[in-house]
Formats: sequence, C-alpha cells, structure tokens
Amino acid sequence: MSSPEPHRPLPHHLSRLLSRLAVLALTVALTIVVTPAPAQAAVSGSASASDLTLRNTCQRHPIDYTVTVGPGTTHWKLKITVFAPGGGKSEGFDLSSSSQSPTEGTVHYFICGSSTPGAYTILGQGSYQTVPAVNLPMEFPDSTFTVRRTQTRTKVQTTQVNRNTFRLVAKVKAHRARGYRPLNGASVVFQRRVEGKWRKVHGSRTFTDHGVAKYVVKAPRGSKIRAVTRQSGYLAGSVSAAKRLR
Repeated sequence: MSSPEPHRPLPHHLSRLLSRLAVLALTVALTIVVTPAPAQAAVSGSASASDLTLRNTCQRHPIDYTVTVGPGTTHWKLKITVFAPGGGKSEGFDLSSSSQSPTEGTVHYFICGSSTPGAYTILGQGSYQTVPAVNLPMEFPDSTFTVRRTQTRTKVQTTQVNRNTFRLVAKVKAHRARGYRPLNGASVVFQRRVEGKWRKVHGSRTFTDHGVAKYVVKAPRGSKIRAVTRQSGYLAGSVSAAKRLR
C-alpha cells in the first residue's frame, strides 16, 4: 500500500496573489457604506372652526384648514367633512394639488337656525404621493366646534286691573352682537304656582311682538306668577323670576 503524497506548497507568486486578493476583499467589505433609503416626505393636515351661535337665518361658517407638504411630494388630495351631533354629515369639501387648491385656506359650512345644537366634528381624509401611483395616507387629527342656541332673557311685570284680575306682561330679549335686544315671535306661556308646583295658566300661550307678550289672568291676590319663553328652533328657552300678584 503506497503512502499518500506529501502536501506541496503553492508557488510563491500564486501565494502572493491570493494574499493580495484577500486583503482587497476585506478592504472593500470594510469600506462599503450602506446608504439609507430617503425618508418619506410626510404630509399632514389640520382644520379648525370657532364656536357658533344659531340665528334665525342661515350662515356660512368658516373652517380654516392647513396642509403641510414635505419635500418630494408630487401630489396630495384631501376631503374635509363635517359631522353633526345627530350623525348627519356635510357633502364634504374636496381639495387637491391637481385642482390647485392652496395649502392654507378656508372652506364654509352652511348651517341654518333649525340645525341641531351640540358638538360638530371636522374629519379629514387625504393621501399624497412621492412616487407615481403610490398613495400614502395623510395624517389629519379630528377637531370639533360647538353650536349653541341664541340665549334669551325673560322678565315679567304684573298690574292689577281689579280685585282678582291682573294684566301680565312678559318682556323677552335675545342675545345679539351688540347685547340683548327685544325679540319678535318668541313663544311665551305664563305659569302660576299652585300647591307647590308651577302650572300653565290656561289659554295664556302667546307670542312676542317687539319683545312683549301680554295676557290677562284671574287669580287670587298673593299668587306667584312667572313667564316662560319656550325653547324653539334657534332660540334657547328662559324663565323669568317669580312675581307675586298684589
């Protein structure tokens, strides 16, 4: 049985070549710099509106919006929708770079006196592109504004006509831009305190004319009377202080 041949060393020139190749490979591996992918050009939006008081007319309530566009954004679009307390919603406002919408502006929400008071929510849904045909979601936090009825104030005056007959006069004012002003068309009812409870004076429902509603009542002297302005549509209700018939 023959002995295995001894391992022969590589020729000197081949050994030097392999050593140089190994050093070169190591140098390349150590000097390779991994370039991170460029950050996405994030786009965000926001919208806000001030609180609103209902009036006996329709109003165009301003909603201010902002779209913050990052570098490299090629396209953006946004739909702003307003949700009412009862779940109803507006048709929405469509904005986009393709329609040359400004990144800061104002849209107007149409609201009338018969609308529901409460918290209204502004929602936004949008997207943007940094490369063609790839839509990325736009960040858009919800916001709210409050809708209130017009506040009213009611006062009552009493005048004795004869022994048990009294003239009742209610004066009703509504809050306006320059303070409280006499209110036309408010529904008013007079009430009398009977056995510890406020009860409607039969047939006393009436409406204000130039802020005044009147009624004549027969009641014992010393009875307590008050006037109540009913909540209706855009108007908040209010109750006068009690007056004793004298």
